[in-house]
Amino acid sequence: MRKTTTYLIAASLAVSGATAPSALIAQDETPIEEVSLTEEQQAVYDGWAPDQQVAYNSWPSETKNYFWTLSDKRQALFWRLTDEDKLAITAMTGPEREKAWSGIEAAAGGEAAAETGADERIN
Repeated sequence: MRKTTTYLIAASLAVSGATAPSALIAQDETPIEEVSLTEEQQAVYDGWAPDQQVAYNSWPSETKNYFWTLSDKRQALFWRLTDEDKLAITAMTGPEREKAWSGIEAAAGGEAAAETGADERIN
């Protein structure tokens, strides 16, 4: 089911015309700018598993900053995106970004409904 969700998310981003700018992809050429976390954000960060912290630390500053603007629900979904999709949605603006999120949320909702249906069949 996770592969299906990943495929749907990728397709959603592809349909919206999302492309990651080369400046975000070429991280080795760009100096890493530290993102200053609030106390609340730092507490959330400290609660993550080490592999999640490593993943977050590898993101460009624009992606880190964008992550903290998301609702809790969207933050959870953001973690499920591929790194390429994270960069792509970070690079989007306005209606294009909301359209991508609508697709991501719809795909996640479909997965949740499928899992709930499977749970009901088991019981």
